[in-house]
Amino acid sequence: MLRTTRFAAVAFILAIAACSPPQAAQAPAETPVTRVEAASSAPVVVTSPMAGARVTSPLSVDGAAPGDWYFEAQFPAKLVGADGRVLAEAPAMTQDDVITEAPVPFHAELQFTVTQATPATLVLQEDMPADNAHPREVRVSIVLVPR
Repeated sequence: MLRTTRFAAVAFILAIAACSPPQAAQAPAETPVTRVEAASSAPVVVTSPMAGARVTSPLSVDGAAPGDWYFEAQFPAKLVGADGRVLAEAPAMTQDDVITEAPVPFHAELQFTVTQATPATLVLQEDMPADNAHPREVRVSIVLVPR
């Protein structure tokens, strides 16, 4: 009886596991680590900096975002401290034509000053969202370090 109960329990667990969606594989360190799906189905990809990176000023930010994230060929980029205070802001500028829904390369450079290692979040935010909706954004956790 105990053996039959164990077999039934194992069979039940295996059946549940077989019906579960597969776990996403972790991306290798050399691939972009930050993606968010935009309404146009094109993801925002941040190629630099990588999540968890220790960065100095000026911080170069690179990646690609759908053309509808841009307004007048740019969208806001900022560094936010753990306390919510904005430490730096700069426009992320397009590196190509934005009259498309396809991903368009961008670059931003943010200047900051810190005296010690400071946890922060890089926030990239859609400019001029449709219907005054809450803008889509990408957040990348990094550590700011003095030069």
